[in-house]
Amino acid sequence: MAEDQQDAEESSGHRSDPALVQACIAGDATAWALLVERYNRLVYSVPRRMGMSPSDCEDVTQNVFIILYRYLQSLQDQTRLSAWLITTARRESWAQARRNRPTDELGEHLASPIEVSSTEVEALERGQAVREALDRIDQKCRELLKALFLEPDEPDYHAIAGRLGMAVGSIGPTRARCFKKMERALAEIGVESAF
Repeated sequence: MAEDQQDAEESSGHRSDPALVQACIAGDATAWALLVERYNRLVYSVPRRMGMSPSDCEDVTQNVFIILYRYLQSLQDQTRLSAWLITTARRESWAQARRNRPTDELGEHLASPIEVSSTEVEALERGQAVREALDRIDQKCRELLKALFLEPDEPDYHAIAGRLGMAVGSIGPTRARCFKKMERALAEIGVESAF
């Protein structure tokens, strides 16, 4: 059964977190690069959500991956790697903020590094799964979905159609097809979609 899952992962081009961790432990530099690429945005988003500067976010992200590298062999549940990274990123963000400012200036907005709600972990994990699925679909769908749902402004269908070289009337049907691709990509990485 485990071999079947591993074969399916390899044929789809996606390796599970435990497979990547084991490859990293075995010294596979490519696996490490894939692991960092997969979770870099997730880790960076934690200090960013806490209001830290881009420079501090980069420092936190680098520290988190250094810590991960040191503790790869002792990870207890490799299937929960994203939750481990979120918790570690929160702790490192808190430590970075303490290094940058005197204690009395930290303010109330920085929660204790241990307090990571399950709701926050789930939201960050969902965001990570969506980013990973977006990376797996074709560029046209990726650009359309980002334009419709991830850009800060209200979507302007005429501008989007012009930018993507498509008719305004085809945006809706194309969006539906792109959702199906996202659904398949999410299923490939083991996430049930809400589409």
